Amino acid sequence: MQLPQYLSDHDLKRLDDFLASGNVSDFSMDVATLEGWLTALAIGPRMVMPSDWLPWVWDFEYGQEDVDFASLEQANEIIGLIMGWWNQIVQNFQNHPETFEPVFRRQAVWGAAEWCEGFLKATQLFDADDWSLLWAADAFKTTKGNHDLITPFLRLGDEGGMEITRETGDAQRWVDAVVPTVLAINKYWAPRRIQLTGDRAQRTMRRATPKVGRNDPCPCGSGKKYKHCCGRPATLH
Repeated sequence: MQLPQYLSDHDLKRLDDFLASGNVSDFSMDVATLEGWLTALAIGPRMVMPSDWLPWVWDFEYGQEDVDFASLEQANEIIGLIMGWWNQIVQNFQNHPETFEPVFRRQAVWGAAEWCEGFLKATQLFDADDWSLLWAADAFKTTKGNHDLITPFLRLGDEGGMEITRETGDAQRWVDAVVPTVLAINKYWAPRRIQLTGDRAQRTMRRATPKVGRNDPCPCGSGKKYKHCCGRPATLH
């Protein structure tokens, strides 16, 4: 069963145009990199909060540059697109992983190399030790196509790997390997993934973490004060 995409090609184009605009740094992600990034976070060993990964969308190099929205309406639109896409990716892998179709299969302008670069970097920045154990685990060395799990992402999303791919001329092999490899990784992590929903609800009730003050930095990572961001009812996150 093929589920409808959360974002249409038109939505993705609008998002891509914003990420390429002067509102963000020269190091911002594009749509392909963003989906690879979100996919790794969605199928990885632990839940990663948007406040931790969202700054990297605007600054894929350092995760430090801010985004300059022209208006509250634009902020709501762009953040809404990203968070809606993120939620749909998570839900699809939880409920219908067989429907996974990366954007590089939808339009050639969204490249598999950029997609793999986003996926690979997410595994290096978040829960890197757990990912390293997976890459090295003998029991999970191969998937369909008889290759190490990390290989498609290295051969397409890493500068050294891309050099090898250009020399061997087998890029299509690794493009074709992305989907089955992602599904194999999701199958590995799914029963092991730390489910934080129940624990987080209990921690909220007990206030195990300090309450965010209205003048404190917003925990979503926007760089604004809480009262002007998530603490403001009109703001969509």
